Amino acid sequence: MNIEQELKQLEEEITASKSEKAKAEGSIETLMKRLKDEEGIGTLEEAEKTLKELEKTSASLELDIELKLNKLKEIYKW
Repeated sequence: MNIEQELKQLEEEITASKSEKAKAEGSIETLMKRLKDEEGIGTLEEAEKTLKELEKTSASLELDIELKLNKLKEIYKW
């Protein structure tokens, strides 16, 4: 492959990368707007904090469900 072909290929790859980057940035912007509109979360830090809180709540609820299910199994001899 000669230098001209290599440069042309690199130019095409750069152009494709720029296009992919623009699409990714657009997707991020759309998702951040949706997060703000639907959940009132404006930053990634807020999202991470909310996620941690939701994970704790979920774990607590799972444990509660498991304990209550075990009680039901004892009562009704499953």
